[in-house]
Amino acid sequence: MKLCPKEFDAMQRPWRRWYIRRIELATFRKFGLDIRDRDILEVGCGSGYAASLITAEAPRSYTGLDIMPEQLSLARERKLPNARFVEGSADDLGAFPDGSFDAVLDFCILHHVEGWRTFFDECRRVLRDGGCIYIADLSRRCIHMVDALLHWDHAEEALFSFEELEREANIRGFQTVKKAIDLGMEGYFRFRKE
Repeated sequence: MKLCPKEFDAMQRPWRRWYIRRIELATFRKFGLDIRDRDILEVGCGSGYAASLITAEAPRSYTGLDIMPEQLSLARERKLPNARFVEGSADDLGAFPDGSFDAVLDFCILHHVEGWRTFFDECRRVLRDGGCIYIADLSRRCIHMVDALLHWDHAEEALFSFEELEREANIRGFQTVKKAIDLGMEGYFRFRKE
């Protein structure tokens, strides 16, 4: 996973926090996300902003995963109840035993993960039967436009169309429960482990 300094800075902006709270998490709720008394894994937790929203809803446990130690330090400083933060990548969930979680959440980080296909295999292993993945992410087309405008440099291997994303999820043992795609640029998915 590669993040340019400008993109790292954008992750910390008030507009990004607003978007997580008002759009992405709200869409996950509309798609059926139930946090209370559930074990939740967030991949790419960053500084823990989404974690603060999630832990406020009384999950049984919350685990945030990120590859950036400096982000994990910020997340740990929040001292959130029933939360732990682990260093690692979304395409390698080996730190967690089989059947550990009820839901896995992606707040727009999967397009940074070159092994995004493996992410589905890992989720299948760590999710309990009937567990779900909730994804809010950007398409290859959207990222190409952002890269052209802002001169960010996303790795092409990490990018996907929403058709590719859904096909990989289905091939790897997940049923599409719900999806919404805005202009082919931003997509929301709920995949359930079959």
